[in-house]
Amino acid sequence: MPALDPRATLTPYPRGWYRVANSDAVPVGKVTPVTMMGREVVVFRTEDGVAHVTNAHCPHFGVHLGHGGRVEGDCIRCPFHGWEFRANDGQCERIPAGDLPPAKARLVRWTTHEIGGLILAWFHEEDAAPTWAVTEFPDLDDRAYSEWADYEWTIRARIQDLSENDSDVSHAPALHGFVDEPAEIDLHIDGAECNWLLKAKMHLKAFGVPAWLPALPRSFATDIHVRRSGLCIGWIRQSTMLPGGFPFHTQTMAATTPISDTHVRLMLRHRVARTMLPPLTALMRHSYATMFNRTLEEDIVIWENKIYRMRPAASKSDAPILQFRKWTRQFYPQGHYEAALTAQSPVRLADAAETG
Repeated sequence: MPALDPRATLTPYPRGWYRVANSDAVPVGKVTPVTMMGREVVVFRTEDGVAHVTNAHCPHFGVHLGHGGRVEGDCIRCPFHGWEFRANDGQCERIPAGDLPPAKARLVRWTTHEIGGLILAWFHEEDAAPTWAVTEFPDLDDRAYSEWADYEWTIRARIQDLSENDSDVSHAPALHGFVDEPAEIDLHIDGAECNWLLKAKMHLKAFGVPAWLPALPRSFATDIHVRRSGLCIGWIRQSTMLPGGFPFHTQTMAATTPISDTHVRLMLRHRVARTMLPPLTALMRHSYATMFNRTLEEDIVIWENKIYRMRPAASKSDAPILQFRKWTRQFYPQGHYEAALTAQSPVRLADAAETG
């Protein structure tokens, strides 16, 4: 019997906006190589402060601009022959030898958008223009927060597996144990954005609050707001009122970018609302980030060893996941999701077993 990998029925590269880098990691003049969507690109910021993403290899002799390339005004300069390419349209601006730049000497540019501290690039398998935009992040600056704590993982999985995780409320008590019951979930879809409100009764440790603080209960209610923009970007805000009237707020920015057919890169940024005591703020941020990352790493074990079932044997509590899956179809080429469903139908799987 042949081995079946149902993950292979969905492309690992859905359409949408993807994180290339964090804004603060790309100062003016720096050229950084990045692997994403099965391609090599570079991200850099010209002297006018604008971030750009282009294919990595020079159209002249294929030199990688991320290794020795540099920014010159509004151009990126190849380290091999010194050819300079305009960042705004990719066209070769100048050849040091004095030759007239060939018309085909043009760098392939990616449409970029910088928002919320992220540099994003648009991907479409046929290079079509963006059909939607990532909007401002709600509550991003609604109060004073700690500095971001940044973390990154390379995971052997596909983006569809990761993106579904937030709507899968029933796995939290079974796998993570920071709640005793699945959260209540209210899911709202608005075009390329999916929002949901989770109402949960979480254990104290899940908030990053030190367990040694006196007179605190084991668990209490909290609201978690999640907004997903396409399959890449998740914006997670949690707010609660601790005993004694102490408000506690956290924010997590998540961005998943496919690297290759088999791996994705996941970035998390965590921060907490500032308290009157800086050491307490730092401790709470550390505790919150540690808890969140430990929870994530429990998920990674699952993602890296599961298969993707287009037709799961779902139960009533899985309704939010199925609703989320229906929303994600818009990010795949027309007919692609439906073809994947057909390819993984019970009849097809039975045929494969019989002919193995």
